[in-house]
Amino acid sequence: MSDALNPVTENDLNAYADGQMAADDAARVEAWLAAHPEDAARVAAWQSQNAAIRDMFAPYGRTHPDDTARLKTPSRQPLINRAPMRAAAAVVLFALGTATGLALPSLLGSPATATPIFEQASDAYTIYAREVRHPVEVWAGEKDHLVAWLGKRLGEKIVAPDLASAGYTLVGGRLVPVDGVAGALLMYEDKSGKRLTLLLGRTARKTETAFQFASNGAVETLYWMDNGLAYAVSGEVSREALRAVADLCYRQFQPA
Repeated sequence: MSDALNPVTENDLNAYADGQMAADDAARVEAWLAAHPEDAARVAAWQSQNAAIRDMFAPYGRTHPDDTARLKTPSRQPLINRAPMRAAAAVVLFALGTATGLALPSLLGSPATATPIFEQASDAYTIYAREVRHPVEVWAGEKDHLVAWLGKRLGEKIVAPDLASAGYTLVGGRLVPVDGVAGALLMYEDKSGKRLTLLLGRTARKTETAFQFASNGAVETLYWMDNGLAYAVSGEVSREALRAVADLCYRQFQPA
């Protein structure tokens, strides 16, 4: 029978993706998918999302001896368009990823990675920016020694950006771990004593990325990747102020 006489509908595709289709109907859909690669790709994406959602919530699964008694035999209902439900699920996945520091692709099957750079930067800010007596290991008065020392440990020539035009001066810096290897933390403050930190660390990712924001309570972080290094500026300031500082840093880190 031709596709025109017996077409596969959107509801059929959704039911197939959810495993809610009789064997004969499933065979008809599979034949359709073999001839329609765009629909096949859509179904594969839906199945991947379904698997990711099941895996994510599997640890919370619970059973109870009385569960079967609570079940009722449902009346047969017409299949509905599940696309809005999938859209809502995608929003849930994204929100959970943001809250836990995981990017959505990792929930959909990409390999797990180390703690994201923005979490490491936020933690470093929280620990050191609020320290009164020992916020840094090397103070700004030894700036040349500071950048030479940190650069040697990173295996990369670095600079301590001049942030005077944004109202911040260098306090100093320290060596910190970034993804288990040596990283650098530079600290700045304004005339009121409000501080910002700049985290630099080596990353396995060689591709450049645009500026991206992340929040951890009152701490905002703006981070990016460039030339094998990860950069992250953190502080309890507005995103607009953070972007202005990051722009200054980015320009000064570019090769002359």
